[in-house]
Amino acid sequence: MGGDRPPEPEDLPLAGSVAGGAKTEGEREQIKLQATYMNGIAIGVFVVGGFTIPTSIILSSGDLIFAAFFAPLCFVLSFGLHKVAKRSLKELDR
Repeated sequence: MGGDRPPEPEDLPLAGSVAGGAKTEGEREQIKLQATYMNGIAIGVFVVGGFTIPTSIILSSGDLIFAAFFAPLCFVLSFGLHKVAKRSLKELDR
């Protein structure tokens, strides 16, 4: 009778006891989701801010100086967001 019931969440082993670290599987998935979201934002900033907006500025007003400043700024911001996402994945090893 007692052996037929599914295990309660507190009875399940932590993900850390199986794959390293002391996180539950839910916590590990939340970290992955956060990193994926941040990386998606980084890609959006890279594409929109690095290519679309500068191209639009150049084609509409010809303001090359502003576009030349804006695009690298977006590339750096995108790289920084990607690094934040990558750092959050290192939480899986703890």
